[in-house]
Amino acid sequence: MQLDPKSLTTPNNIDQKVSSFCRKLSSATPVFIEVTPETWCRQSCCEMNAEKLIERLGGKKVHGYKIWYVKGKYIEAERHTVHEHEGVLRDPTFNVDGEQKILFVRDSNDAKGYDDRPLKIREGFTQKARLLAKQLNERDTGVVTLSKEESWDVMPSYEDWLSGTRQPNMWAAPKS
Repeated sequence: MQLDPKSLTTPNNIDQKVSSFCRKLSSATPVFIEVTPETWCRQSCCEMNAEKLIERLGGKKVHGYKIWYVKGKYIEAERHTVHEHEGVLRDPTFNVDGEQKILFVRDSNDAKGYDDRPLKIREGFTQKARLLAKQLNERDTGVVTLSKEESWDVMPSYEDWLSGTRQPNMWAAPKS
């Protein structure tokens, strides 16, 4: 059976593999957070979405990782930022696949900035999944990285997404 990266999803629960992986990332306990975007929130602009919520509501940014999982086969941590206000974590950044909750593990090193963290951290639990993780890591070296402002300008808002607009999160760099 082939492992399709599109089958990645939020874990249903924190099993032993998820728990072990999260401990490699941080000493913090992973938590489930409901995704609650505003209509103006932009796809893949988690840090700016959180910053704009801070301007409106107060609070602070919390950096860490969103966990994606294929039970027993593969796991992936994606660099992510959420909003914290009065001790409550909120994820204002909608998921392209429409998932309504995430598993988030806060980075235990608060001194690191968002861009100081790796974009993805992957682990395969089977031979095929380990190969996939290696291939995906190699692919990521050819991904275009936009500035925060460029991303804000080109990524769809939640309102656009609800109206049917779709766009990939990452683009391959042009061949030189």
